Amino acid sequence: MKIAIITDLEGVAGVTNFKDWIAPENRYYECGRELLTEEVNAAIRGFADAGADEFFVIDGHGEGAVNPLLLDERAVYSRGWGIYHEFGLSQGFDAIAWVGQHAKAGTVLSHLTHTGSLYVLECKINGISVGEFGQCAFIAGSFGTPVIFASGERAFCNEVHELTPFAHTAEGKYGVTLDDGRDCTEEEYWEHNLGAVHVHPKVARERIYKGAKAALEDFLENPEKFKPVCPEAPFVMETWYRRKGEKPPFKKILRHDTDILKMFAADPEILQEGEYELP
Repeated sequence: MKIAIITDLEGVAGVTNFKDWIAPENRYYECGRELLTEEVNAAIRGFADAGADEFFVIDGHGEGAVNPLLLDERAVYSRGWGIYHEFGLSQGFDAIAWVGQHAKAGTVLSHLTHTGSLYVLECKINGISVGEFGQCAFIAGSFGTPVIFASGERAFCNEVHELTPFAHTAEGKYGVTLDDGRDCTEEEYWEHNLGAVHVHPKVARERIYKGAKAALEDFLENPEKFKPVCPEAPFVMETWYRRKGEKPPFKKILRHDTDILKMFAADPEILQEGEYELP
């Protein structure tokens, strides 16, 4: 039983803001790496106790965040795939999971929320609103791999349930910002979703362990309900961008007739302000 685990950093319990945690030059970056890696280890223990024996950890954070020295020795560590978001998913996995993930841009009551960058206002693939999770879930689905588990902030867990209602989740914190930040510039959005309530990291790890174990047990007992998710071709991704400094908002469109991965690498169509409606 081979499990792919995609990681991020902003959804980890205890990671509180962008300026102190997400990049190597930040003062708590190494602490954040440790917190994330121990959450990943908790998921691996849960999957292993339910019967999995191969763990392919995909470091999906922009700067990288998994600490290989602390990672469970049963796992292999993956970083730096050249094809956008392919991440080795074409190798073939029985199931895929997420650890430390945040919600998509514009989500109310979320924490450190964005889609790829804080510049993005909204992203849709074939009319379906998606964040980083949704994009990768569709790619995994194109290879026939179903989502079984995801952990992170509460708003992200809700996002998972909307797209893959059969998946199990575990939350370690919840955001308290009441509006979606739609009118924020990129610079303002950096400071928009910083309020959150966190459980202790050890509590988060216990939830992740139990959630991962229950997810795989459910998958093994009821495989028919865990469906790979991917819209039908042709593929169209629309991304709306915020105002940034003096630059007005704009929209980018990517298309491909048959292959969702090739869609991500397609030449973009750019629509400037006034040529489109905001989502």
